Amino acid sequence: MAVETRYVVIRSNRNNEEQEVMTFTDKRSADDYDKMLDMADAMFEVLHNSTVNLPEQQCEELSIFLAKQREDVLVALQAKKKPSPTNKKSSKNKNDKQTDLLDSETEISEKSLSATLLEDVSAKTENVDEGNLVDFVIEKDDAA
Repeated sequence: MAVETRYVVIRSNRNNEEQEVMTFTDKRSADDYDKMLDMADAMFEVLHNSTVNLPEQQCEELSIFLAKQREDVLVALQAKKKPSPTNKKSSKNKNDKQTDLLDSETEISEKSLSATLLEDVSAKTENVDEGNLVDFVIEKDDAA
């Protein structure tokens, strides 16, 4: 038998009747949704009591929309600064080469390490008699 914890947002309507609005599986989401509904209720009162003649249904829809767009509304009202886009400089691009550990005269090879090792091995085996072959093992560097 499985046990589930559910968080139910219960609101009372204008007739003071309680009704379940939404069900969540985590408390934070339920609290966030309840807070959004509180903001929508406050916005509804502002819109409904204003001099702008809006039907009640439109006031409700607009207040919920504004509550969901809270961050944008705060920026528009200049109550909050617009978040600046983070210009994170990528430390390494695909075409960048790390040259800080090399001398300025050192040439950087475009070949991979395995291609360089294969060329070195093939160059050494061309100059060696087949009777004098030596096996070698490349060990993984612990510093890497």
